[in-house]
Amino acid sequence: MPDPQNQGSAKLPPHRYRLNVPRADEAVVAWMELQDNQSLSMRTLIRESIERHGYVDIVNRPVVQLPVRAEVEGPSAPNAKPAEPPSPGPQEAPGGEVDVNDLFTRLRR
Repeated sequence: MPDPQNQGSAKLPPHRYRLNVPRADEAVVAWMELQDNQSLSMRTLIRESIERHGYVDIVNRPVVQLPVRAEVEGPSAPNAKPAEPPSPGPQEAPGGEVDVNDLFTRLRR
């Protein structure tokens, strides 16, 4: 009879979970098919979620309102403004350096 003190830790069977993905959810189906190890990939995503959000029910976690951004209006939008000519690239400072503040100002437009 084996001595229980010398056996070390017995290997526990893994928890088994079942994941159902509707066929209509094409993005998830395509992502799952690209994974070499679906179980490890899902566990990695869960760990990343825990790092970012903590131990919460991810579906019912609180919503954080993002700052309001101006909508991009297309040419067919009502009250659309005429298109502005493209602005020149960032201004180069003496020595060939780009002014970072000018670059950020242009990106915000």
